[in-house]
Amino acid sequence: MDMMATTETSLLGLRTVTTSGFEQRTPARNRRNSGPRHTRLRIWRRLGAVAIAASLLTGCVNTKFKTDATVQSFVVADEPYAAGIGRDIIAQGGKAGDAVAAMALAMTASLPSRVGLTGGGVCVLFDAASKKARTIDFLPRPVGAGGAGSVGMPAMARGLYAVQASAGVMRWEQVVAPAEQLAQFSPGLSRALVQDLSAFGGRLAPDSDARRRLMGAGTPAVGTVAGQPELAATLSVLRRQGVGAFYAGPLAATVAQGIGLDAAQLRAYQPRVGATLTVPFDISDLHVPDTTEPESGAALIQAWKAVAALPPAERATRAAQLLGATGAGATATAAGAGVMVIDPDENGAACAFTQGAPFGTGRGIPGTGMLVAQGVDRGGFGAPALIANSIIGRTLFAGVGTAGGSDGPAAGPAALLSVALPSGLEDKSTAPQIQAARPQSIPGRVSFIGCRVSTEDGIRYCQTATDPRAGSLALTVESERKRD
Repeated sequence: MDMMATTETSLLGLRTVTTSGFEQRTPARNRRNSGPRHTRLRIWRRLGAVAIAASLLTGCVNTKFKTDATVQSFVVADEPYAAGIGRDIIAQGGKAGDAVAAMALAMTASLPSRVGLTGGGVCVLFDAASKKARTIDFLPRPVGAGGAGSVGMPAMARGLYAVQASAGVMRWEQVVAPAEQLAQFSPGLSRALVQDLSAFGGRLAPDSDARRRLMGAGTPAVGTVAGQPELAATLSVLRRQGVGAFYAGPLAATVAQGIGLDAAQLRAYQPRVGATLTVPFDISDLHVPDTTEPESGAALIQAWKAVAALPPAERATRAAQLLGATGAGATATAAGAGVMVIDPDENGAACAFTQGAPFGTGRGIPGTGMLVAQGVDRGGFGAPALIANSIIGRTLFAGVGTAGGSDGPAAGPAALLSVALPSGLEDKSTAPQIQAARPQSIPGRVSFIGCRVSTEDGIRYCQTATDPRAGSLALTVESERKRD
């Protein structure tokens, strides 16, 4: 099939722009009678065409100055099935927080090498109405005295709940349901996961459910169907009983025992919510996470300030040197995955997630479909950032740099700055041009949404750029409603 054909379909009064002709919905009156076979077919039609595709979608959105034109939203994820789910969430009226939470939950099924319920991450959010940004920190920090090589605190569920509650409008069960369906009725493994299975599949414990279902007798091919009913059952508990069930009750007891964690520690865990670290320039601000780990927000700010006055061609490489990015490492290091959204109201969200190392510890929690994450005490796995105009409330850049899992320390932050610096300090380069000009010597992967505002008509023109070395996908959703 032609994976790159562009079609437009009408959905709830919205026009969805995607990279396939397989967008199809089951009418509401027939859904109750749809069996598992129809459910699988519906999911395949909705998501299968999104898989194994990468798209650079350009677009413009008329905002603030003119209010009668099409409004565009932008969704990017480091795994294509997740991007398709984020697109659907926005198309159904969700906001940035809804979309990033739904995409992250989806990646626990479609990219468990980098994202899992026992792992965690960090998000930067910008609220266009209040014109304020915040950090939500739910890193899977090491539990006990074992350091970064020990297991991590399972932070993902409460972290994503905080993100969705802070920057979303949908019900929690609406955000969880697509991931549950994806785990139950796999439409086929994506290129992103197959790449990780090829490179790091040996880290999976021989007796783990994940190895049995994802690898079988060897590394599978792209499109191999690999359902994960145990994970679907775990996600079903989160959908029906709420996020608290992961931290207290029967599921929590199973998680604590499987990780080797005291149940009281698990029950007491809460994500950290606070301000961002910022760099002001012109009428906009760069926002990065305010976390305590090396290679994280403070290091990014320091590197940015140190290179801002240098000639443009020298900035990215010098920033990578200052961050300590050294290129490929001899052993597996923390790997990350990112998602980013600019929604119809110009709210922005960018998140980086990790399992600590590729596939975490490689050890599963029996009966849950989850892998035990490895603790992280550095921010090199991934770095999210936003650039926003805080005067009128507008997100102009959302990007995430991530480490591939074998490219040494500080790869995520170095990759991020390689595109954030030209996006924030130059006025002429387009997003694809910035991505193409990124020095190949800088480790890590990066995808982003970059916007410019015309001084002539006040229209915001946005473009996306995905990293060709990753299995990322960018999608655009057009809304035909008028802006207030």
